[in-house]
Amino acid sequence: MKNLVAAVLLLLSTLAFSQDYKSKFSKSVCECVNKLDATNKTKKEMSAQFGLCAFKNANPYKKELKRDFDIDLVADISNEKKMTDFGVQVGLLMLNDCPEVLIAMNKDSEETETVSDESSYLLLSGTVKKIEKENFVVFHIVGENNNLTKFYWVSNIESNLDLPKEYNSLLNKKVNISYYTTEIFDAKINDYRNLNVISSLKTE
Repeated sequence: MKNLVAAVLLLLSTLAFSQDYKSKFSKSVCECVNKLDATNKTKKEMSAQFGLCAFKNANPYKKELKRDFDIDLVADISNEKKMTDFGVQVGLLMLNDCPEVLIAMNKDSEETETVSDESSYLLLSGTVKKIEKENFVVFHIVGENNNLTKFYWVSNIESNLDLPKEYNSLLNKKVNISYYTTEIFDAKINDYRNLNVISSLKTE
């Protein structure tokens, strides 16, 4: 019985360390990416910068990453498929610790590739039918075309309201929003999907 207890404690300790290093690694990449200057950089250039952040901050965890992700940071450096898969895994970790950083990075690079900043934003008027609280606040809005669409509050929103205090009062009220669409990797469906991110929200 003592041996069994010791084995269980050792397993729990190993699992705790595994999660701990993943979180430390992810947060260090988040900090690195958050400091990047996205000015006039394309999505391809930002992707390369993201890769450098991931590679640089992965060095202290070479053994753990080899064990858990089957990636050798030295031997696999020229293996495009493995490095791409590794980048996806890093993105999944970052979704838990700093989803807003990934979204902001993608937004900045998308805006660089548009003809003007205004062309990257869309407008919608509609009625708030549901307010969902997940990792973010999600507004379910029915527009003039009677389609129900989800819009995510992930960063500062320009508004005529004190949103942190008043957003719950918006249920069944009409709002005007501007938003942009960005692409994220959704671990639940193991694929990419579009996310509608609110930039401004105002009541009439």
